[in-house]
Amino acid sequence: MASLEFVSMLNCALVAALAALCLYLSAARQRLWPAALGRAKFLRWLSVPLATGALATASEQYGFWVGCSIVLGAVAAVLLVLPTLDLWRQRGNPQKS
Repeated sequence: MASLEFVSMLNCALVAALAALCLYLSAARQRLWPAALGRAKFLRWLSVPLATGALATASEQYGFWVGCSIVLGAVAAVLLVLPTLDLWRQRGNPQKS
């Protein structure tokens, strides 16, 4: 039973991480996937229902504040890792202004 709760929590966190990925890819300064800049408006729009759905699902199962912690933890992790990964991939390449 406890493993089922963990899987449910992980699913909420993954949806929230996907929302953060959409937000990061829609940023003008990201160089991780330049083709995503053409769909920036759609990605920003998509991040809202993903984050809202993750928060609603986590809140229903675990309570509002625990749900906020799950979602914000996943979003924070992704928004910390992606810029670092982007910089690591671009090391040695001069940035174009």
